[in-house]
Amino acid sequence: MKVLMIGGTGFISSNVVKLLVEEGHDVSLVTRGKSKIELFDKNKVQFAYGDRHDKEFLNKLANENNYDVLYDMIAYTADESQMVVEIFGGKVPRLIHTSTISVYMVSDVVRNPIKEEDDKYPLMKFWERNPFGMQYGIDKRKCEDVLWKAHNEGKFEVSMIRAPYVCGPHDPMKRDYFWIQRVLDGKPLLIPGSGDFASQHVFVEDLAKAFVDLLKYDETKGKAYNISSGEIFSLNDYLDALCTLLDKNPERVNVDLEVFEKLPFSMSLEGHAFPFNTYRTAIFSIDKAKKDLNFKSTTFEKWMPGTIDWYLNVYKKPSVGYGDRSKEVEFVEKWKKYKRELIYKVT
Repeated sequence: MKVLMIGGTGFISSNVVKLLVEEGHDVSLVTRGKSKIELFDKNKVQFAYGDRHDKEFLNKLANENNYDVLYDMIAYTADESQMVVEIFGGKVPRLIHTSTISVYMVSDVVRNPIKEEDDKYPLMKFWERNPFGMQYGIDKRKCEDVLWKAHNEGKFEVSMIRAPYVCGPHDPMKRDYFWIQRVLDGKPLLIPGSGDFASQHVFVEDLAKAFVDLLKYDETKGKAYNISSGEIFSLNDYLDALCTLLDKNPERVNVDLEVFEKLPFSMSLEGHAFPFNTYRTAIFSIDKAKKDLNFKSTTFEKWMPGTIDWYLNVYKKPSVGYGDRSKEVEFVEKWKKYKRELIYKVT
């Protein structure tokens, strides 16, 4: 197929492009040329350098080429999706949109397992610290609304993928490395709250395969799919598995959430601090993906060693907030002392 992708050099999209090329598709990328993550053979991909917000540039692409499918990997607002509808509607038969499980997790009601039709529950009161991204989830809902309307009006056939935490080598969010580096230094781990809320990850190569496999099955048209690992981890479960792989077992200290949220290092301008602390259980049904896409996920024990190796031997930089690691440890010791003294007073 002749494929146009808006984006294409990012973490997820690079893996999708690599697989599209391997499967013989003719791939062109709309990119500004600024991303350094490129996992595919550049000689087998065509590049259209420009900005996705440039109407004249996109109109030229739409009018001068006969694309079979458009992948939009980087639509974050309703306006961005609406522009795609206006420019490519009626010119490209199919659109595949990158959505997110955050469309569920901004809801006031979450019922597990979360199915694809559970995306319209009323919004919760705006929660700035929503670990799934409050404004992000709201905006992605609006993107979906625009695209489903276009689908229903016959502008093009739409498919969507909603993924949770995406992990693997080259991850720019570096969520796994936050815990990998702290486990390896052997010092106590600060665990926000109980660490018992369950959720899921997805290995980036599994996600990329799902994006490409959408092209193989007509029944995927007009549908959204949850794509996640079949494994369910709480933060505690995740750390158990990670510590086993790293052959380390540092002390873990649980800190009450209302206290944790007041700590200056509980958030970081560098990225996600204390990731996979979900505040609520979020388990996503992948039954539809198994049925329509024959989706199968790679186990943690298979994908994580390669991810660890990449961080330690290729990335080689500090993890998010690691400059405050001494403050984490200092607070943990104070918290342990406070808890001991409190127990002593009430017994």
